[in-house]
Amino acid sequence: MSWQYLYFSVIGIFFIGYVFNMVKRNEFAEGKSIFWIAGGVTMICLAVFPIILVKLSLLLGIVYPPSLLFLFSIVFVVFVSFRQDQEISLLSERIKELAQRNALLEHAINTLRAEERSKQDNPSE
Repeated sequence: MSWQYLYFSVIGIFFIGYVFNMVKRNEFAEGKSIFWIAGGVTMICLAVFPIILVKLSLLLGIVYPPSLLFLFSIVFVVFVSFRQDQEISLLSERIKELAQRNALLEHAINTLRAEERSKQDNPSE
């Protein structure tokens, strides 16, 4: 095994360890961490068994195996970008809904305070 395989295996192990540490400190959600851990495991597998990339590229008709790696990377980045955009859209809707509820509650509080003040100003009612 050459030093490159060892190097990328160690990077994959550190990556997985970093993700586990982030989950442990509640800085990263468990559901999202599974996706990143799978990426780390894939990195380790491709570093230990590079023939997988060669066989897969031949199976898909790709002549230069690193091109397949770049294709997978681009698909990964597009998928992550899509998921983040989806979450941003959902959170934007939730923020809008919460802001509207907050405005209604503030209006109700101000109305009750005004009624209370008017009762204090006119105790005969």
